Amino acid sequence: MDRLLRQPGAKPRIDTMTKLVMEMEEGDLTDAEKRLALDILRAFASDAEAEVRAAVAWQIHNSPILTAGMAEKLARDVAQVAVPILKYVDGLPENLLLEIVAERDPQKQLAIAGRRTVSEAVSAALVETGNVVTVVHLLRNRGAAVREATLTRAAERFGQFRIVADSIAARPEVTIAIVERMIALVSEDVRQQLIRDHNIEPALAKRLAEGGREAATLRVLQPLLLSREDAEMVAKHLYRQGRLTPQVLFRALCAGDLEFFVAGMAARANITPQAAGILAWDDGILGLHCLMEAANIPGTLTGPFRTAQQVALETEFASGDCPREHYQQLVLEALFDKFADTAEREVDELLMQISDQPGIDIGAALNPMRS
Repeated sequence: MDRLLRQPGAKPRIDTMTKLVMEMEEGDLTDAEKRLALDILRAFASDAEAEVRAAVAWQIHNSPILTAGMAEKLARDVAQVAVPILKYVDGLPENLLLEIVAERDPQKQLAIAGRRTVSEAVSAALVETGNVVTVVHLLRNRGAAVREATLTRAAERFGQFRIVADSIAARPEVTIAIVERMIALVSEDVRQQLIRDHNIEPALAKRLAEGGREAATLRVLQPLLLSREDAEMVAKHLYRQGRLTPQVLFRALCAGDLEFFVAGMAARANITPQAAGILAWDDGILGLHCLMEAANIPGTLTGPFRTAQQVALETEFASGDCPREHYQQLVLEALFDKFADTAEREVDELLMQISDQPGIDIGAALNPMRS
């Protein structure tokens, strides 16, 4: 076993672990063999490489061989490892989930918000500490128990977002009192929608609005705010460093940093930014598909990329006809509508990237160039 765990590279150990789990699930092992196999599996779950531990978590998250002790160990691990356990494993203790929510890791919080059932206490903790993506995911989860006070808090923190306001208004626990409170918090277009949907008297709505505030829209994703030349320079540098990942490019596309997105795709595809721009903004299905293929981005991610691309095209964001904040909200809404319940691992992990508010640390990326 020691020799197995010392094998160079993660792939051989992952392949061995996968075969081991299949044998354990088939149930043909003797009691002694089962104990030995479980010991080996625990060793894999403690592997020095997060990639191996994550493979264990994804392999056994819905398996009867997963023990309570191993589930807790994996759930407390880094997000890459913990997500499948936190999202899909039933029966995790509430106190464990509350401890993990308190860590404020956005990917772990998002996974917990999507669980088949979420207790009132965990929902309250998520609304209090989570970001807007996590809160929307929770509110749209009909398996989540949400108290009236928690809905009110969600409205106070994020009610200015139409996607949040709509999610609150659709909850079975919502009351007219909450809707009236939201009217005092949200922007004008959301306010009018609430008035229509809940038959609020115009006079009452006017009084509520006068006592409220016009909420400033949060930046869901931190923009890079780069010129075209800076975007190309940074994209090439990050590519040489091996840091120009599909996740980075997806974040840029969703944030509205389109110059950086195109420059990054060009760098990965080894083509000019002009050529990448033509492919990226082709309204057909082939342009973006060919660009992603040339940029060596997995085909399973085409759906989310295509969805965000379509929002950029339909809103004419690139021409300046759509404010950045509104574009970001529309992208989030489109992605939630299409992929919130995805079971595709790579898509699930990609969408979790946009739940982490900070953007790329451009200063840190450029430091080596300045030294």
